[in-house]
This record gives sequence, C-alpha cells and structure tokens, in this order.
Amino acid sequence: MAIDTIEQIQAIADRSPFNRWIGVKVAGLDADGLTLEVPWRLDLVSSPERNSIHGGVLASLIDTASDYVIAARLGYPVPTIDLRVDYHRAATSGLLRAHAKIVHAGKQLITAETRITDDEGRLIASGRGLYIDSGPPRAAAAASGTAIK
Repeated sequence: MAIDTIEQIQAIADRSPFNRWIGVKVAGLDADGLTLEVPWRLDLVSSPERNSIHGGVLASLIDTASDYVIAARLGYPVPTIDLRVDYHRAATSGLLRAHAKIVHAGKQLITAETRITDDEGRLIASGRGLYIDSGPPRAAAAASGTAIK
C-alpha cells in the first residue's frame, strides 16, 4: 500500500528521535520524488571556524530521504545495505533541501538517489543508496493483518 500524503511520511519520520532532533520536515511528495527540509542550527555544526553542518548529518539526510521516497512507494521504510555520499560544498547557513527519487526498483533491491541543496539552490551533497525490500516490518505486518512468514 503506497503512501500518498505528506502527513503519512511525516508520521514515519517523526517516529525517529534523531529525525526529530535534526528537524526533518517533509516538504513535498509527488510522482517525481520526495523533498525533506532541515533547518541550519548551531548544534548541528561540526566546524565552528567554518560554521558548517557536520557531514554525518548530511549523510543521514541523504539516507533518510532516499529511504522515505521508497517508503512512499512501498508503504513502509526499508533497510539500507549500501550508501555513497559525495560532499560538494559546506552547508554554512539556511534551510537544507533534500530531494530524493527512485532510480531503479527490482524485486528486492531498490536504488534511490538524493541531492541536498541550500537556500540558493547550490548543491551541498549528493548520494545514492541501495535498499532491500524484505517485506513490511513484523509489527506493521501484524497490525495490518498480513501473515508473518
């Protein structure tokens, strides 16, 4: 069962204390993909000299956006089995926007890519993840009445 509303994806994102801490907000969901936003905050900075957001936060945002664009299609998030991140420039202020899209969906393996841009539309980081669909999580399957294997 696909997820087709921002509120449904936001509810999935809000289950994660980390997502709540960094301030993940679902800004868009359509046939072209998913957009997440995270505000720049001082407590996300890794380099006070540069005033830039920690690269781990950017990598997490890439992984989260890629996973949730897949969740929108499948109806549930899936585990990451590989993630590649490229950093293009420092994220020094303003709102970060992560736009994710599915690149390929096989029977079990799904590839998604995400691009993070700043308020001025400049590319901050990009990445591609490989995810495995082994079915809905057991708790979700039990709640929906789906047989558990």
